[in-house]
Amino acid sequence: MYAMFSKKKVNVEVERVSTDVSVGLNEEQVEARKLAGLVNKTKMIAGKTYWEIIRTDVLSFFNIMLFVIAGFIIFANAMDPSGKTHWYSGLFFVLVLLTNIVIGLYQDLKAKHLMSKLKVITTSSCKVVRNGETIEIQPSEIVIDDILLISAGEQIPSDCVLLEGNVFVNESMLTGESLNVGKSVGDTLYSGSYLTSGSCYARVVKVGKENYIESLTEKAKAFKRNPSQILRSLKILFRYLGIIIIIFAVIIFATYGALGLFNSVESFAGMIRPIAGQFVGMIPAGLFLLTSLALASGVLSLFRKRANVQDFYSIEMLARSDVICVDKTGTITDGNLNVSKVVNLSVLSDEEIAQIINSIEVATGDTNATAKALLQRFGKAKHFECDKVLPFMSDNKYSGVSTKLGTTYLLGAIEFLNVKNKEALIKQSEEYTSKGFRLLILSKGRSPIDGDKYTDEVEALAFIVLQDHVKEDALATFKWFQDNNVQVKVISGDNALTVSEIARVAGINGAEKYVSLEGMPIEEVKMIANDYVVFGRVTPEQKEALVVALREAKHTVAMVGDGVNDMLALKRADCSIAMNSGSLGARNVSHVVLLDDNFSTMPSVVGEGRRVINNLQRTGSLFVTKTLFVGALSIFFLIASLINKEIIYPFSTSNMILWEVFGIGLVSFFIALEPDSKPIRPGFLRNIMRNAIPYAALLLVAVLASYMLLVLNEHGVYTGVREYGVSILDTAAGRYGATTIAILSVSILSMFVLYLTCQPLNLYRGIVVGSFAAVQIGIILAFNFAGGETNVLNINFARLTGENWAAIIVIVAVLGLLGVTINSIHTSLQAIKKKENKNEN
Repeated sequence: MYAMFSKKKVNVEVERVSTDVSVGLNEEQVEARKLAGLVNKTKMIAGKTYWEIIRTDVLSFFNIMLFVIAGFIIFANAMDPSGKTHWYSGLFFVLVLLTNIVIGLYQDLKAKHLMSKLKVITTSSCKVVRNGETIEIQPSEIVIDDILLISAGEQIPSDCVLLEGNVFVNESMLTGESLNVGKSVGDTLYSGSYLTSGSCYARVVKVGKENYIESLTEKAKAFKRNPSQILRSLKILFRYLGIIIIIFAVIIFATYGALGLFNSVESFAGMIRPIAGQFVGMIPAGLFLLTSLALASGVLSLFRKRANVQDFYSIEMLARSDVICVDKTGTITDGNLNVSKVVNLSVLSDEEIAQIINSIEVATGDTNATAKALLQRFGKAKHFECDKVLPFMSDNKYSGVSTKLGTTYLLGAIEFLNVKNKEALIKQSEEYTSKGFRLLILSKGRSPIDGDKYTDEVEALAFIVLQDHVKEDALATFKWFQDNNVQVKVISGDNALTVSEIARVAGINGAEKYVSLEGMPIEEVKMIANDYVVFGRVTPEQKEALVVALREAKHTVAMVGDGVNDMLALKRADCSIAMNSGSLGARNVSHVVLLDDNFSTMPSVVGEGRRVINNLQRTGSLFVTKTLFVGALSIFFLIASLINKEIIYPFSTSNMILWEVFGIGLVSFFIALEPDSKPIRPGFLRNIMRNAIPYAALLLVAVLASYMLLVLNEHGVYTGVREYGVSILDTAAGRYGATTIAILSVSILSMFVLYLTCQPLNLYRGIVVGSFAAVQIGIILAFNFAGGETNVLNINFARLTGENWAAIIVIVAVLGLLGVTINSIHTSLQAIKKKENKNEN
């Protein structure tokens, strides 16, 4: 008896009933079950809500802050007394912001769409018996104890118990094995399976989320993967930057207010640009954009390789994977079987053996790979009439037929048959199983089939030796993984010894380390996950446990699967790969779908991921260099303003365009396209900071040195105080073009930083670095010759004398050469250390 609550909070008790298959439930019983909630409905879990997506991708702290800054800049532009400033001047950073938002929305909406499709019951209607009549209803209208009428070709909509009829069921959605499993009265029919032959009446015993396949799906939906290292690193970086910027904003507004720099609307508007330049410069929004664009280029490249990436950041996790879990079929073998040999163990002729085998296969109607191989070898003609048929069942591991004379012929696994001289035959069979062959035994019994098992003693007639076809490119594929420090784990539902030998033939290291997980508890499975390479007789829950255990051992795990039975493991993996021919649920829960089911493309897929991540780590330091440089420079000028309020931070948002576009943004994108399949160094943020800190220090020293040298130089350039009233130093010591000095120092030294970042320099990087350095030099010269006017980029650029140029170039050149020298020494020390470690090993 069930005691449930309806939505109206009314306690409804439902008594379980066993009605006749010709009558079914009546209307009163159906309504009672609907009130109790015992209906075949499931609540869809589709990830984030639309509001959560908008809040995350649009209304984040930094997005709001950048929108506010943009609003203030528009206000300052409107207050320009000359009327020459366009409203959009200084808003280049908004383009980066909007691009980031669009990419983020696309990713989250796509993920939500895929999650909403995560279902495996696809039938649109089903037949039930109610009030003595057979009617057609939706699967969601089924209630507990309903009598279902299921025919060949139809999907089973809910877990039920067979009441009448004998049928064959394809349970590959659950087990991953494309075997037609025979079912008789009392057996359970699982939802998601298909009837391949026969028809039956069955009573519903589970509905909704209680169904076995729904429990797998719900678990898959509920699991949340750890975010990628890049995404996690960026979130950490932005979190700390947020705290720093808030503190800095309070200090700078309080300081400037105390200095009387906000005395009027005009003066407030005039101060907006340098303040905005500091805040925008501290936010490496371009790093997010570069990450998105680099990953997007990887997605497009992989699509050309027939791999559909469903989550941008999965490229990183795939590239970082050091363990890949695969099944035997579809990865090592192509799923095709052939009969390698028939070992006759009786006095029957080979022709008689063939007639018996094809009669069994025709009678049982199997369509799996084993049956196809047998029919291809022995023909499809039926040579004798069968009185009784025992279909293949996963519990029995054999099938058979009885003739009208009472003789029974069985074909299946020797371990599950009561065959004479069993121990000797098993020992004889190991000659073949140890070499990777599958083995069936044909046997003969003297009594007819009675029930769903045959327990009488049988006599061996022949061994049927089957051979899996190892894919031609398997050896090269697995060699690539092993050469690139990626362990391969084979997880299969087949015999462990057979899979072990096939893995050995495919060149998988450690293939001799195999174990059968049949009947093994989950906790024990976790304990041995790292000790073996080949795992046989694995259930869906055991697959999940293996993946979890490997991840707990600090491995980054990629999982390849194609069935519903793989969904739990796919969801638990750091990166999941599904075959396009696999189940809808497996495809929708996976990060990557191989569109042509070709596992041999995986090396190029992993290599593409490594290209993206290695180049991101290389160029990401350029963006963080700018953040650290602007932060340190802002602190310096804040302190300087306390000494003399005329000393103001020299950069507006426009004044950094030259560096951001040609010294960081575009060059980083082109460097990110370079092939690079080397293993990824761990620690994304650590690797970036290692380069960014010294580079930022070089830039800071260059700017301050140039700046202070010109302050002390009595021949400094006088540009006059601009109409904006900012960015120009005006002191008793002299009046100089401070903005110009700062822009030149940063732009020239950024070329040295770019050179250091691209070490070791090759032809491709050399061309990219040289091209963008030439562009920057050309723009700087053009600005200099047109000095005294605001140019098309809205950058105030003063014309410098030869003496000024010489001073700046000398300072920047000295610092640049110092940086190159330090980098060369560091690279040499690393090479020596690497060589010493190699010799020790």
